[in-house]
Amino acid sequence: MTENLKYLVQRPGWDVQSISDPAFAKMGSLLTPPKNLKKGGFAFFGIPFEGLTINPIGGKNGPDGLRKALSKLRPYSPDLDIDFIENNGFADLGDIEVAYMDYDVTLERAESVFSEVLQQGWIPVVAGGSHTITEATLRAFSEAHNKNIGVVWFDAHPDIMHDYKGDKHYCGCPLMRVLETGHIKTGNVASFGLRGFANAAGEIREGREMGLYFYTMDDFYEKGLKQCIREAIDIATDGTEAFYITLDADAIDHTFAPATQYPGPGGFQPYEMMKFIRELAVAGAGAIDVVEYAPLIDYTGNTGSLLGTLLCEFMAGAAWRMQNSSGNK
Repeated sequence: MTENLKYLVQRPGWDVQSISDPAFAKMGSLLTPPKNLKKGGFAFFGIPFEGLTINPIGGKNGPDGLRKALSKLRPYSPDLDIDFIENNGFADLGDIEVAYMDYDVTLERAESVFSEVLQQGWIPVVAGGSHTITEATLRAFSEAHNKNIGVVWFDAHPDIMHDYKGDKHYCGCPLMRVLETGHIKTGNVASFGLRGFANAAGEIREGREMGLYFYTMDDFYEKGLKQCIREAIDIATDGTEAFYITLDADAIDHTFAPATQYPGPGGFQPYEMMKFIRELAVAGAGAIDVVEYAPLIDYTGNTGSLLGTLLCEFMAGAAWRMQNSSGNK
């Protein structure tokens, strides 16, 4: 089943416990071999590519950092009373073999692997890398659903730059790239996390004129968590076949997630993000990526712990949805 998954390199990084009772085991001891992963299983893979960055620390070490973080967690959700590995399985496919100085090669490989994962019937759980990688994964997700998808985009920035000093694949450009190719419609994008003084007026104003749904953190707190979840789901599912979640670590307040390329104050609190991701998964989100995590500056491990937890919330929510929609309650 995995022979068609080209461009992948196996990675170490999963801590395995010396424990005899699997009921207490953590995720490093519970991985599903890819050849045994069934349809509906969660397929984790990394895209350790950061392209051009304007800060010294990018996200190319993010996939291994998330493996380390996930190794410390268990796959059971007390909120949903579900074990997503027991129900669905969870495999690490490895990392895409990136060409560090070549956008075209790297993005083509990322798109190819993501497409094959979907063809296998697996649910992609992707670790970046910079937000550049979402240009490829969203194209593949969109193509698999007749170019008729929605997206919930968590980010402190809108990511609709036309280019940065001529670089059209810069990490501030991926949403613009998939909009201009018609892989997503502006009316099906809900963008959360804009705040502070790290954005250009022209970019925000252009996005609003294009019809993108931008939610500043003021908007989020004025509307409230439950209302924003409802609106995000409504926007992403309005006439679409499927929807996708992308999470830039800088959407989270820098107190809780400082290990990212562009941390800032005033972002999401951990519980807000956990609840948001869980409910999007329960509502039917078909894939997720987490980008811009920089383990080299995650001195306390807090950022990795939170991002790993958010991936678990996604998988638990998706597993709960599949269990309950099939009538196996």
